[in-house]
Amino acid sequence: MENKLKEKREQLGYTQEQMAEKLKISIGAYNMYENGNRHIPKAIVNKIVNILHLKNDDIFLPEKFTISK
Repeated sequence: MENKLKEKREQLGYTQEQMAEKLKISIGAYNMYENGNRHIPKAIVNKIVNILHLKNDDIFLPEKFTISK
């Protein structure tokens, strides 16, 4: 999961600080979510998928189980 968030965030040109600001959370909290060191609450997941133009499955399923477009 963590690599997917980082890769997509970087593809869209966002820093961790910008993501934290958009999510209205601390940079430390976002960093922990992105690195897999903290459980991401559903409300935050919903915001992340909207910001990064993803689906929940894109974050939580291994790549081999996601549907290619």
